Amino acid sequence: MKHLSSKILEQMLAHSSEGIIVAAANDPDFPVVYANPAYERLTGASADELRGQCLPLLSGSILDEIQTEQLKAALTHGDSYLTHLAGRHGDGTDSVSQVRVEPLYGPRDEVDYVMVSQTVASAARGGGSGVEVGVLQREIRRVRQKVTSMGRLDSGTGLFQYEYFLELAKRDFMMARRDKRLVAAVLFDVVDLDAYGQTFGSKAADSCLRMVAAQVSRALRRSGDLCARADGHTIIALTHGQRVDEVRALAARIAANVRGLALHNPRGSYGRYVAVQVGVAGRIPDKDYTVEVAIEAAHNDLQSLQPAQKARYRASA
Repeated sequence: MKHLSSKILEQMLAHSSEGIIVAAANDPDFPVVYANPAYERLTGASADELRGQCLPLLSGSILDEIQTEQLKAALTHGDSYLTHLAGRHGDGTDSVSQVRVEPLYGPRDEVDYVMVSQTVASAARGGGSGVEVGVLQREIRRVRQKVTSMGRLDSGTGLFQYEYFLELAKRDFMMARRDKRLVAAVLFDVVDLDAYGQTFGSKAADSCLRMVAAQVSRALRRSGDLCARADGHTIIALTHGQRVDEVRALAARIAANVRGLALHNPRGSYGRYVAVQVGVAGRIPDKDYTVEVAIEAAHNDLQSLQPAQKARYRASA
């Protein structure tokens, strides 16, 4: 029997009415490597936009908290996962989509990829099936969770509030200690933000911090990354599974992106533009290396690098 060629299989996927994306399973972010035209039509996202991005279902805005935990468990153990999502088309028609996640095994019988298939299960303006009732209940639960989360977010930056960040970080440290996985804490201190506010006003200073926060959260998009506002001028982040030198290089790129915003700060001591100081600390957690110890170590690192950073910022300004 003749085997189907890869070209034939690609055409089958392209002509399928079922939306399909494929993501790499050997990366904790499960980056998308393929999206067929049907998935583009269903979601409105192009294949080019999706490629290399974290699996959409893990973004935190599609599934509710319970569904997300179930999906993560399935991905961890290489299991299948099935759920339903509610949506609305531009013509006002309500729809319910069935979403299925399946592991794809490579030649060594290891999970190399995961496939997400999405099919519109029903569409109607009124009434409802048992599936639709179940989806409605999940949507109500998601709204309730969003209302609850409003108290967990900093209104100025959109990042987590520091107290909630600590709660999540302590949980992550316990898991990292169990799995013997490195965790790094990163501090981004916006230099001379008070002087910026005195020059341009408090609203401008708030906007400045918000733009810096966007640069941090945009770069730290791995599924396990956490970002929070630590105080009036400092942003804190937690990231997993990367060596300290890799995290420091990433933090340096973020600092360069902040300088690239070219936010003029004529009274700043680090040059003509708004800049951030960076402190990094990381290792595999143990009974002596807690969240608080990691944050303190990152703060000490920030203080120790201050003179060198100041000279570097001035030279680049």
